[in-house]
Amino acid sequence: MTPEEQVRMNELCAAIQEERNYERFAAMLHEMSELIARKEQRRFPDQPKIVWARNKPWTSMSASAKKLLPSVDDPKGRVEISIPQADDLFREIRIANQLTSVDGQPMALAAGTQLTLTLEAENQVGAE
Repeated sequence: MTPEEQVRMNELCAAIQEERNYERFAAMLHEMSELIARKEQRRFPDQPKIVWARNKPWTSMSASAKKLLPSVDDPKGRVEISIPQADDLFREIRIANQLTSVDGQPMALAAGTQLTLTLEAENQVGAE
């Protein structure tokens, strides 16, 4: 890890222990996993990538923020997200343009931003 990454990892470890807000807690965990993944890529480039176990059925796919749309009731507006793997009639979704940054702060997407869309099921019940 770079010296900056080491400092940030130590800050995250200390903050995670004390955090009571779930959204900020989850954002810090996500940032920590990204730091670990970068270290893994640099230190062990010839090894298979570690896939962290999930406790829910899930899938991930590429997506991108295509358009920013004004909204009457939300100053940040809405964002149209394109999902190439979806069926033709369902390739675009529109959601509020409100995300949480890695440090727990509100943020909005810019048009053209590349995304990883992850879907998780709440339970294991379903067809195989």
